[in-house]
Amino acid sequence: MRLEEMTWEEVNAVDRSTVVIVPFGAMEQHGPHLPLKTDALIGEAIARRLDNFCDGKLLVLPQQWLGFSTHHMRFPGTLTASAETFLALACDTISSIAGAGFSNIIVLNSHGGNAAALDVVLTKCKSLYPSHRLLAVTYWNAAATELAKLRESRIGGMGHACELETSLVLAEQPNLVHMDRARADGRWPASEFLAKDMLRGGSALYARRFDEISDKGAVGDPTTASAAKGEAAFAVIVQTLARLVRQVQSEEIDQSVPVVSAD
Repeated sequence: MRLEEMTWEEVNAVDRSTVVIVPFGAMEQHGPHLPLKTDALIGEAIARRLDNFCDGKLLVLPQQWLGFSTHHMRFPGTLTASAETFLALACDTISSIAGAGFSNIIVLNSHGGNAAALDVVLTKCKSLYPSHRLLAVTYWNAAATELAKLRESRIGGMGHACELETSLVLAEQPNLVHMDRARADGRWPASEFLAKDMLRGGSALYARRFDEISDKGAVGDPTTASAAKGEAAFAVIVQTLARLVRQVQSEEIDQSVPVVSAD
């Protein structure tokens, strides 16, 4: 179910235990071969495919295209919210649907720059709606194990406008991809404390502008991308997220295991 296509009376008739998907993306540069709306396009596609996979039983909010992208601002065309604006926008969006009584909310993130801010947002919203289930998930983190089986690029090949994102856009809207301009680009840190790519995170964070680590705005190897790989990636992402949805629906997500003494 797509919120923007419904009347208020139709929304009011929806069971308040229905899982709500709140997609957040970005509008930012993605190298010379992908469109500015890449993150928003991917997030919207995942949300739509996930709802279809779940037989149309999810309530999907409109894709939020304005993200936290200040690190990309030296590449023209990028649009960003300030940290304060993004936090307020995300809190207000979640509060609007939570305030209407919907108690199972999954924030679906498709932009790495949003992740830390969304952690703060969920903490704040939980204080406002203590009885609600509020979750946030970044799609490539959720499906990292299965996505790693699909990759052809070496470590470092999946980062930004990379093998993965290029494949997903090729599968969803190939007319927006300029594969003749796709080149391996970017630099990943040698330090063991810092991330090596989307699927190989690090233990420390290092704040840098994107122009400090990329020449043309990409980090990774998009030359290994294909539409077939994109469809396979969409499939494993949706299947993984559907398991999360089922755990929320069944309340399995609330189960815990007690800590046992080593004695």
